[in-house]
Amino acid sequence: MELFTKVKPHCPFIMPETEVTQTNFNNFCILNLGVAPHRVTKDILLWLDEDHGAGDPTLFAAQAKNQTANFYVVAKQDFILTGLPIMCETFHLASGSEIKLFSNFKDGDQIKKGDIILGGKGNAGAILLGERVALNLCAKLSGISSKTKSILTEIKKFSPSIYLLETRKTTPGLRIYEKYATRNGGARNHRHGLDSGSMLKENHLRYFGSIEYALESLSNKTPVLNKIEIEVTNLAEFRAALTKGADVIMLDNFAIEDVHQAVNERNKVNKNIKLELSGNLDEKNIEQIASSGVDFLSMGALIHKAIWVDISLQLYMQD
Repeated sequence: MELFTKVKPHCPFIMPETEVTQTNFNNFCILNLGVAPHRVTKDILLWLDEDHGAGDPTLFAAQAKNQTANFYVVAKQDFILTGLPIMCETFHLASGSEIKLFSNFKDGDQIKKGDIILGGKGNAGAILLGERVALNLCAKLSGISSKTKSILTEIKKFSPSIYLLETRKTTPGLRIYEKYATRNGGARNHRHGLDSGSMLKENHLRYFGSIEYALESLSNKTPVLNKIEIEVTNLAEFRAALTKGADVIMLDNFAIEDVHQAVNERNKVNKNIKLELSGNLDEKNIEQIASSGVDFLSMGALIHKAIWVDISLQLYMQD
């Protein structure tokens, strides 16, 4: 019986027609992430170094085989595609650009089970070196976008005007990518970081001593274009914050009856103050929270509870 390694299976896939170029990656970094391409390239190189370590001994054994191959990244479920340009650049960097990549899709597309997300031709060893890093990030980000899109679709059934936001509960080092993934799923971003706006949370209020003093201090000293948000945990705190200069009031873990009461009181005092509902929100109570009258729903679960999508790479050696 022949060994499996000597069997050359028939390739059932057709290579996509549209070539992916370096321009695609550069435009993605600048226009979709808002950063220079070298920032993303640096991240990818670090991820590759982490995976390669001192070198793959599996490839040492095949060092005499400088062979080319075709590969195909295949979807094993339906999902919203996110991270295709990063996946392509990972293969470019792993191969020293000696690779050609093809895809008929772009970020944001609805992928169906069995779709060929990406195809390529290049050095077989380089493809194997880039495989895991390339697939990992795309699978993770696509999972975030898919979860975001699913929740947002349900929310819009009950309130077309409400905004879905993520939070700062992101993976260290991956924030710009995870927040991009929520945008790609249709959400708006909350804060990118601490410098994106002033936000008084429970521990900040303990630090300042009172809601009134905290809001007065921020109103007097923050930059004029800086928005101020305050987190409150009950109606008494909400009422204290309502007339003290906050642009946004976050209702944290409020019972739905108290949310309705806060919305009514806000509407009487100042409709320009935005209300954000947060705290253990999930798909189970979408109808209640979406139709509550608040302006924003913020859900850390969009990122930290998203499940990676299932994609795989199939390699086929060329003659």
